[in-house]
Amino acid sequence: MNSVENERAPTSPRVPGIIRVLDAYREQGCEVILGNPDDLLTQLAKGGRVLRISASLSLSDILVFQWAADLAPWRRVLVIGNAFGFSTFLLASLCPECSVDAIDAEIEGSENRFGSELTRKIAANNFPRVQLTRGFPPQDLLQAARFDAYDFILIDGLHTIDQLVADYQGIRDMMAQTCVVYCHDVGIAKMDAGWSYIRTKLLQDGDEAFDLHFTSFGSTMVVRGASQLSDFMRICCRPIESSFYYFGAKGIGIRTACRMLFRTFRHSSPLGGSHSYLTKRH
Repeated sequence: MNSVENERAPTSPRVPGIIRVLDAYREQGCEVILGNPDDLLTQLAKGGRVLRISASLSLSDILVFQWAADLAPWRRVLVIGNAFGFSTFLLASLCPECSVDAIDAEIEGSENRFGSELTRKIAANNFPRVQLTRGFPPQDLLQAARFDAYDFILIDGLHTIDQLVADYQGIRDMMAQTCVVYCHDVGIAKMDAGWSYIRTKLLQDGDEAFDLHFTSFGSTMVVRGASQLSDFMRICCRPIESSFYYFGAKGIGIRTACRMLFRTFRHSSPLGGSHSYLTKRH
């Protein structure tokens, strides 16, 4: 074997953190199932069965988090909507020694309580700087917050227009001078009106809003005081209406849209034989 074959590809400093998160779930007998083009959802499986817990980030969201961690690293994170904790631990892993406060109402999915219990077990064993509080944002945010200000805030709670606006109003005074606010699922959950209200009514001087049209679910982001990240996002982003949402997508034929919708239903829904590959693997 020559020297070229012996060489290993360089590893991104962000990759070991994600591996650490996935390994932490395996230690608890669970597996994080990352999505793919036919099954966009990132879900939790145990014993060969996908659990009934709200889904988590897509691979495209993870990519944006990695960009932000490189260009605007954080020390204190607030997460609204924990589900089974994947996004919480991912944010904790991308910037070592950071602290993460998460809040979840435990109302999405019949096994959501299991997701919270699992989060607390993994936090105790692997991520001691992570804390999860059961509560309803925005009114319970102060109960969940150990800090006055946060430099990364993830809004991924109840997906309604009113709740998105209420959550953003609740975190406005908790944003640090350098801060990223990431709003998940805005496009696919049809929360465009809420996002528009945030952009026109709630941003403060120096805040810059971005439509992440390339993310699987149409996420959005507000950047404050992180010029490198803002400069980079201006190059990447187009309006969220350009997102690839089947029948609403621009530049896609109706036959292709129907085919994509059918395949996603088949692989993402229990009625379509969802996750049959899990049974084969276990």
